[in-house]
Order: sequence, then C-alpha cells, then structure tokens
Amino acid sequence: MISITDHVFVETKYPGSNVGVVMTLRGPVLIDTPMLPKEVRELREQLRQMSELDIAIVIYTHEHFDHVMGSAFLTNRTIAHDRAMSAMENLRTTLPGAMMRFLPDLFEENKEIFDNLDIVLPQITFSKELTLHMGDRTLRLTSVGGHSPASIVVYDPEDQVLFAGDNVVTGQLPFTAHCQFGPWIELLNHIIGMEIDTIIPGHGEICGKEGVRKICAYFETMRDQVRNLLSAGATKEEVIHTVHLNDRLPVAPSREVAEQVALDVSLMYDQIERGLL
Repeated sequence: MISITDHVFVETKYPGSNVGVVMTLRGPVLIDTPMLPKEVRELREQLRQMSELDIAIVIYTHEHFDHVMGSAFLTNRTIAHDRAMSAMENLRTTLPGAMMRFLPDLFEENKEIFDNLDIVLPQITFSKELTLHMGDRTLRLTSVGGHSPASIVVYDPEDQVLFAGDNVVTGQLPFTAHCQFGPWIELLNHIIGMEIDTIIPGHGEICGKEGVRKICAYFETMRDQVRNLLSAGATKEEVIHTVHLNDRLPVAPSREVAEQVALDVSLMYDQIERGLL
C-alpha cells in the first residue's frame, strides 16, 4: 500500500479499481473496494496493522462492478450516490455477464465466487453533497457525473487529496460507455483549478494535475473537432474518419487505442447532435 500522507493510503496493484484508505479516529474509511476475497484478506491484514478499529465505512465512487464487489467480504456500511442504487441492484443478476465481457480470464478463474456474490447495496445515499465528519478528518463527497451518472469525487481537505474515481485514470484511455462529456469536461477543469496536491485515479498510478490536463485536452480537442465537422454537415462516419487526436492522446497510440478513440468520437458526435454539450 502506498502512503500519500500520514492518514491517506492507496493500493494500485489490484486487477480492478484502485482502493483508497483514509485513517480516521472513527476507523479506516475505504474509497472503493478490491474484487477478490484474497485481496480483501490482504487489505484487512494491512488495516489491522494500521488501526485497532474496524472499517468505519466504504464509499463507492460509482456503481461499476470493479469498484463495489469487495463489500461483500468487507462491510455493509456503504455510501454512494442516489443513482447508484438501481444500477447496483441490476448487478445482482448481470455481474457474471459483465465479468465475462471485461475480465474473462479473471471470471473463469473465480467463476464460483462471482456466480454467488451478493452485491452490497448502499446503506446511505445522497444526491448532491455529503460531508463526513470522522473525528480528525473531514471527507467531502460531491456528485459530479461525467464517467457515469452516479460518479462522485471524495475530497480530503486536510491533506488536499482528491479521490477522483474513474473520471481520472492514468496509463489508459478513460472508459466512456456510460458517460456524459459535458459534466466530465467541466469537472476536469474544476479539478485543475483546485488547491490539491495529489489525485487518486480510479485506475492507474497516482498523479497530479498534469494527468488531469491530458484527459481534458483529449476531450476538449475531440469536442471542438467533432463540433466543427458536424456544423459543416459531416456525417458520423465522416467525422469518425476525419478527427485526428494522436497529438492529444493521454496514452501511446496503438490499434486498441484507435478503436477506443473511434468509439469515443462516435459518442461525442451523438451528444453534440443532441445538444448535450
């Protein structure tokens, strides 16, 4: 586990999401969870060495399976955005299919676990903002959308650390299938203007504002090119083949990256055409 400050830690090695830990006088607060029981056991052992208190609460940065599964082995004391509830209820029946689609090897190796996993629904939900007073630490939870309708960020003002969920990732392109680009771009620009020292991404290595600027430049350049082509009467197919973003990619170009960019451009076209940004 990587130590960010005396109170803030993060584990980035799990096959699912990064898992943040804020040590408080009321116990450890987890931001997202591991996926596998063996990872949970390892995390619990680390926490026992750091605190005599049990986990105070788990905060879900959004509803996607790779961020929420571990609560089945951790605790039912969980917090998420209001809009996470129905999506997580659906996960109770769709989880095996989602695992097969995105992590097929991991699913096959742990099929029995995932076939019988009980998704722990949020115990507390909120719509806009929620502040947790944890004795010596304050955590500010804010609804931001972007990556998904239920996406939130978690800010620790004492240590100026932001847990950004999947609105910020490093070493890969952001996952955009359920996104709204307008709120996402707005959030990224807001983060750039914040007084923060450290950003914990949903996936990948810890970053500062430079990592955020790369994603923001990728989205904004895509938006501007798509908007101009759409205004000139280009079809979606023409836009997909005309937009060039290699100089704005937050990752190295590859065939897989090019395929993802084409999907991102198609989605951006749809949202601009519908007047969403």
